[in-house]
Amino acid sequence: MNPGGVASMPYMPIPNPSSFYPHYYMSRDAIPSFHFGMHIPSMQLMHDLVLPATEVATTYGKRSSDEMDEYQFRQAEERRKRRMISNRESARRSRMRKQKQLHELWSQVISLRGANRQLLDELNGVECNRDQTLRENARLREEKAKLEKQLQELELHEERLEGHEVNGNENCPIEK
Repeated sequence: MNPGGVASMPYMPIPNPSSFYPHYYMSRDAIPSFHFGMHIPSMQLMHDLVLPATEVATTYGKRSSDEMDEYQFRQAEERRKRRMISNRESARRSRMRKQKQLHELWSQVISLRGANRQLLDELNGVECNRDQTLRENARLREEKAKLEKQLQELELHEERLEGHEVNGNENCPIEK
């Protein structure tokens, strides 16, 4: 990165840098020509909270140890409050995630119960058809057995008739 650029973005260098002094080199008594925080009353308080303790003494002059302790206490208190707010937000997001997950699980339970009920109805229908088929098969087997028995009786009767005809023909002379 070149000295005249920020993140590879060039800018126009100041022609005479000694004539321009940044506001942070000004003495405490000098009045700057512009104020960024003049419309924000808590800007100074926020600036005090953000500034590290090592810079407090150099920026605001010498402070007593009581002031430093109070400043560090306020900083610690503010960090604790921010951490507490952050933890509350994190807990709220966690509760929302759990609530969403629970809602999704209940939706899945309802869907699975419906699918289970549908499968049970289908299974009951198949079992009913199976029972009907088994009864029909049993009836058809009985009918088959009766028909086979009748067929055997007919074949037996036919054999007797053929046997009788054969025996009866031997006794009768054949005419030619």
